[in-house]
Amino acid sequence: MRRHLLSAIAVGFLLAVGSVASVSGVTPPRTVLLVHGYQGSTSSFDQMKASLQAQGIPSIEVALPGQDNVANAAFIGAIVQGIVTAGGRGTSVDIVAHSMGGLSSRWYAKFLGGSAVGGSPLVAHYISLGTPQYGLWAACFLRSTNGGQMCPSSSFLKQLNAGDDTTGSAGYTTIYSTSDGLVPTSSSRLDGGACHVQDSGIAHADLLTNATVFAQIVSAIRGTCPGVLKTT
Repeated sequence: MRRHLLSAIAVGFLLAVGSVASVSGVTPPRTVLLVHGYQGSTSSFDQMKASLQAQGIPSIEVALPGQDNVANAAFIGAIVQGIVTAGGRGTSVDIVAHSMGGLSSRWYAKFLGGSAVGGSPLVAHYISLGTPQYGLWAACFLRSTNGGQMCPSSSFLKQLNAGDDTTGSAGYTTIYSTSDGLVPTSSSRLDGGACHVQDSGIAHADLLTNATVFAQIVSAIRGTCPGVLKTT
């Protein structure tokens, strides 16, 4: 029921702004999905949502159903499908995900059709903030469906990172900090082809509210790499 309720909210929101866009004749920007991390909440993105709105960029804070990345990925997919079906904001979205939310989002992109191979992706830009793309050893003490999927040796991460870890035609940006305090920069890498943005002096939680990071996110959304584009 929660999934259907949130999808309905997203559809209603997009129908409303889509009607305005069609009247004005101006193509509006894509909707940005804001995906929180492990045991997080939508409120962690409140400041970013307000800042995006000030830039004229619509966004939806996604309340994930739990700590299982596979289930979360399906939930994200339902919301994306609702937005695309509603129309008014084009046929794709952007995703900004913090910490473990980046793993849920990338699973959706890779395995559930978010980043289409040989076609137009539903996810135009995937942007992660302090995401342990290659895991955290501390997570190995957690249950699989409660954070344990972040363990570097988990079957989840082995599948997610097998072959191309940035599959499809979406754009990928990974933003991380040398002062994260939780996720080492080496774990936040994406090897298949992505824009890498290394910051300093920004703690893990502060990646959600830092002005410099926000400017980098907007740059990535608009199609410019705010860091170094690495292809291997």
